[in-house]
Amino acid sequence: MKKSNLGYVLVLIAALMWGSIGIFVNGISAMGVSSQSMAAFRLLVGALILAPVLMFMGCRSGEGSTVAQGPLALFKASPKELVPCALVGIVGLAVANTCYYECMGEVGMSTASVLLYTSPVFGVVLGRVLYREDVTPNKLVAIVFNTVGCVLAVTSGDLSGFHFSAWGVASGVIAGLCGALLAVFSRMATKTLHPLAVTFWGFVFGGCFMAVLSAPWSDMASAMSPQLILLFGGFGFIPTALAYIFYMQGLSMDLETSKVPVVASFETVATVLVGIGVYAESSGAIKVLGIVLVLMSILIMNTDLSKLRNSVIVKRIVESMTFKPNAWWTEKSQDMALFRERTGIALEPTVQESPWYFVR
Repeated sequence: MKKSNLGYVLVLIAALMWGSIGIFVNGISAMGVSSQSMAAFRLLVGALILAPVLMFMGCRSGEGSTVAQGPLALFKASPKELVPCALVGIVGLAVANTCYYECMGEVGMSTASVLLYTSPVFGVVLGRVLYREDVTPNKLVAIVFNTVGCVLAVTSGDLSGFHFSAWGVASGVIAGLCGALLAVFSRMATKTLHPLAVTFWGFVFGGCFMAVLSAPWSDMASAMSPQLILLFGGFGFIPTALAYIFYMQGLSMDLETSKVPVVASFETVATVLVGIGVYAESSGAIKVLGIVLVLMSILIMNTDLSKLRNSVIVKRIVESMTFKPNAWWTEKSQDMALFRERTGIALEPTVQESPWYFVR
């Protein structure tokens, strides 16, 4: 498999894991923990889970060497290398979550979800400005399909619950921008640091930033129980540590910044499917249409249309659908000659001067 294609597959797997967030959020919020406290501890627990993994990998032999690097090898990073990691954690994770929660409080969950899906648009703009990535027709079509599909999948086509306020809309758009910037900063960070190290430091910076903003200690102390610890363990492992390991590893494979948010939007599909399968939510035709549009947007975004047009299959399809009057007339002449030979009756076209008069 092509390296970049594998990278997009890893991002897709990460998005699938993010789709399970709702299971943990519902369980933890039912125990009285606020959304911001939940987000802070999610990142901090993810960092705690990643720490022993980094220590183990640091003790492995380096590539082409039999000398162990040591348990702290992957933790080491210069201040210059930590800057993009801090941006990953603070901007791409903490600010994105904070603005998203603010948006939900101002305009409601449905509107906030729709505004968050401005991320692919920002992804294309940032990819063009920062990396000179081409804005191709299939990217534009994919963004339209993706945005419409996400809206339909989340709302089931019912827009009556939409609410608007200046700050609510602004915070939702900022959350979408931060989601696109996460791909940019992660791509920068993984050029010099191991993807796991970027993930770890991103969690540390983002978790500390969220902890300062939300002061979650009282929430956690009042709700503390073995069940809460178990839920936070799963929350920190599956949709956090493990998901971002796949995500960062994928971004380290030189993916196009403009394509990543569209592929990552598969999280919406996974979330809707979890809602249908786990919580018995309704699955109407409009919601299914939204899922199909999201899947089509991912396919369109990662399809090279020029190669597709020149492929053998497409050429054969086009050839089979192209009318060839000369070939048609030759075949009909043979049929008429055979008919005259067997019956003695001569058939002639009604317009003698042109054997393909019917196409005028």
